Amino acid sequence: MPNTHKITLGISPCPNDIYIFSGLLLGEVPTGDLAFTTRFEDIETLNLLAQQGQIDVVKISYANYVHCAAHYELLPRGGALGRGVGPLLLSNGGEWSPDREILVPGEYTTANFLLDYYVQQPVRKRFLPFDTLYAELCAMPGSQGVVIHEKRFTFAADGLTLLQDLGSHWEQKTGYAIPLGAIAVRRESGIYEAIDAIAAQSLQWAKTHHEAAFALCRQYAQDLTEGVVQAHIGLYVNDYSEHLGAEGTAAVDYFLDQQRKF
Repeated sequence: MPNTHKITLGISPCPNDIYIFSGLLLGEVPTGDLAFTTRFEDIETLNLLAQQGQIDVVKISYANYVHCAAHYELLPRGGALGRGVGPLLLSNGGEWSPDREILVPGEYTTANFLLDYYVQQPVRKRFLPFDTLYAELCAMPGSQGVVIHEKRFTFAADGLTLLQDLGSHWEQKTGYAIPLGAIAVRRESGIYEAIDAIAAQSLQWAKTHHEAAFALCRQYAQDLTEGVVQAHIGLYVNDYSEHLGAEGTAAVDYFLDQQRKF
């Protein structure tokens, strides 16, 4: 028996991450001598773990890459990038006000950067995990905050009001698709090519075994409504998830350049 190489994988429990890696999580793709241990965390926790270089393969916000690029290299697949996929600035009643506190799902998230890109001025923020943020936003009349993940499909039914689609603002100003999150591989691990191949095979397995992949997503989803989970996968798992290609790479390069300058 060959020696196994133990690998830590850190992803969020959101449907797009689970769907993309379902083939791996369910043991349906070959991994050679790599033995995976998976850790499920919210995106900001993953961002912070990446800054500390603690996980071999980890989902991060593109806005966090400047803080961990010395340790990680980004895969061209397996992430979240697209059009019409951006975070939403919402309120629980009331008009938008840059003078009031804004709830944000993490300092190092792309959502936080896109908020700054929109407001173009210092604002008062409070950082919370995305699920805690949404619960507080729904419970506090007059509050405002930035919402990500599957809650973009439920906010209207939950009585919240759209103030600004931050992703649409980015697209209108730049013309580029929105780089949300990427899969990063620790540089010194020596497994970049292997992980790239495994990610590709895992997503392909999910596409050809959709029902099994979808069932796994429902086990982890914040919102178990079948239509919401399906809509989330349909929106965030797209051609860019299979490979960034020239257009996706250009969007990422432009985003990272702007994020460093901002």
